[in-house]
Amino acid sequence: MPSALGEEPNTLSALGRRSSKADEKRQRHTPLLETQSNKQTMAAVYSLYIINKSGGLIFYKDYGSAGRMDTNDTLRLASLWHSMHAISQQLSPVSGCSGIELLQADTFDLHCFQSLTGTKFFVVCEPGTLHMESLLKHIYELYTDYVLKNPFYEMEMPIRCELFDINLAQAVQKDRVALLGR
Repeated sequence: MPSALGEEPNTLSALGRRSSKADEKRQRHTPLLETQSNKQTMAAVYSLYIINKSGGLIFYKDYGSAGRMDTNDTLRLASLWHSMHAISQQLSPVSGCSGIELLQADTFDLHCFQSLTGTKFFVVCEPGTLHMESLLKHIYELYTDYVLKNPFYEMEMPIRCELFDINLAQAVQKDRVALLGR
């Protein structure tokens, strides 16, 4: 029976996971059984976005192969997230609220970290992935070390720094390995 999105129940989703009623039933009946393949799917970081304080997308990195978005969609998502984050700060009943830090959906989690300068770092990852806050803070440290200290980088402009790219890839890989070991 097709879903509202027109997918068959046993097809690949936009994020590349295969689901069927049999798989869902198996997961419900064996919640304590965790295999190595289940651990590997729990450590997935799908993409990373860095947005400047005015809402412009200055860095995007896609770590997944399924469900890739085109350039216009990534720009729209970054702009939408910036707007939602700003509105949530203003509408929050809690004084001093820093905005949305976690958005949970059925197929992904979106974790956000905002620096004191207003630059936002957000990661789209596998649902239920833990310790993304520490990864985002580490990415911010890499940003300050390799981008902001680069004499050729202009503030608020797209990030084109090879050392940042290399160290970022290592940080995401280390995080995936660390999550596999937990």
